[in-house]
Amino acid sequence: MNTQGRKSPPVRRSGRSDAGKRRPSSGVGSRLLIMAAIVAAVIFGVAIFFKVNTVEVQGNTIYSAEEIRSASGIQKGDNLFTLNKEAAAGSIKAGLPYVETVSIIRFLPDKIVIEVKESDATFAVTTDTNTTWLINSVGKALEQISDSAPDSAPTAEAQSPDAEAPVEEPVEQPVENTDSENAGGEEAQQPSENPDAASGDQTQQPSDTADTAGGDMTAEPSAADTSAIQADGKRIPRILGVTVNSPTAGSVVTATNPASLNAALAVIAELDGTGLLDHIVSINAEKEYDIVLQYDGRYEIRLGGTEELSYKIDYLTVILSKLSDFQAGVIDLTFSDSSEARFYSQE
Repeated sequence: MNTQGRKSPPVRRSGRSDAGKRRPSSGVGSRLLIMAAIVAAVIFGVAIFFKVNTVEVQGNTIYSAEEIRSASGIQKGDNLFTLNKEAAAGSIKAGLPYVETVSIIRFLPDKIVIEVKESDATFAVTTDTNTTWLINSVGKALEQISDSAPDSAPTAEAQSPDAEAPVEEPVEQPVENTDSENAGGEEAQQPSENPDAASGDQTQQPSDTADTAGGDMTAEPSAADTSAIQADGKRIPRILGVTVNSPTAGSVVTATNPASLNAALAVIAELDGTGLLDHIVSINAEKEYDIVLQYDGRYEIRLGGTEELSYKIDYLTVILSKLSDFQAGVIDLTFSDSSEARFYSQE
């Protein structure tokens, strides 16, 4: 059959096919509407049901729970999920200087827990406006206090035995404690072993004993004993020879002689955790290369500079453990004449 010249019948698209193409677009729109409704319902539920009802404070000893809650700005009825934890923590630290770290935790359905870590005052220092501030171990100003200490605290020169009476040169052999009979017959032993820190690479090694010499000095407490500060039922050492610029509570202090302040902070960092810091009355860092500590009104400890400071503190711990309760004097850890520590006893 001849098919030439015939036109093929036009292909007709069914209406069903067209409808099928339109359905996906209307289905997507419906799903979007449903999702929006769900989100709105969740937001509405959170706003209505998840409100702060309890604010619990943990870790506080210096500040009361109410003081911390008030400083945070968090109140009952606040939304549990929309409150700004970072802003609340910042407000606590800014308003309460003794607070060192803050952590805020949400607990469903209606509880907030504020965990704080507070710092202790480590030392006291005088400012350029003649006020006294308590400072923590990292140099943060905590609070200004009234100062009943003498206006003229002794300087390093005034604390030195050389300024009071000449000290005899140390003898070759350690001198036995002259008070041993009163102490039940026990002799005052000088350090007979090196501290553990001496086992490392040190440029100076202590000998088996610390040389001892008697001087024409008294065992009465020195004037530096009065420079300590009493705060929160404990003694806070005073940093002498360092003047800080008047701070604000919560700020890090700066000094007119920063090298001396840094030297004092380095000494405090080494003493922290040794148990010795509780006995330190004052730290004179007027000359950062000639640091002098007053210990319980019994010992003047000459550290020299901050070089090999860890080694010196370890050595000091050994020396103090060997001295009896009846001894007092000067412990020289400057190693200026030899690699040995020297103890000059007071009679």
